[in-house]
Amino acid sequence: MYGVINKSLKDMIIEQFGVERWTSILSRSGIPADSFLSLRSYDDERTYALAQACADELQIPLGAALKSFGEHWVQRTLDNEYSALVNSAGAHLVEFLQNLNALHDKMASTFADYQPPSFDVESLPGSMISIMYTSQRQGLTAFVEGLLLALARRFNQGMDIVGIEPQKVQFGEQTRFMLRLH
Repeated sequence: MYGVINKSLKDMIIEQFGVERWTSILSRSGIPADSFLSLRSYDDERTYALAQACADELQIPLGAALKSFGEHWVQRTLDNEYSALVNSAGAHLVEFLQNLNALHDKMASTFADYQPPSFDVESLPGSMISIMYTSQRQGLTAFVEGLLLALARRFNQGMDIVGIEPQKVQFGEQTRFMLRLH
């Protein structure tokens, strides 16, 4: 993953819990402090080790830590670092979700060897939305859950996640999110 992910995680912890807590997380993870150059690619294991160290330090499940990080990513990193791209991707939640793959394609020009996830969005009857999230990486469904919740707030769209359904795949991760808009 790219250093921008690690940097955002660091920023979240310092903002919410202070520098001392971040220093403890770094020590716990065994990850060097130089793992935060935004445009540099780092082994995924560094990010996973940092996320697990955050969960351990805060004494919460890893899924809860990743969900919180997903929310932070939208509220702070996405809106600050990528606001022009975000603003061009849609005026409301459904339009934005439908343009997520195009947004990731635009980001691919910035990051070498970029391996973005894909999001297949389908509008269903009864104000329901199905999103099939597919990634070459494993273990980030809770992060995506946090992203979706924060995106709904960003677009002032009432939304409930009524289903999170992991799919069987041979490689990576695939999850269907069922959303109800209100």
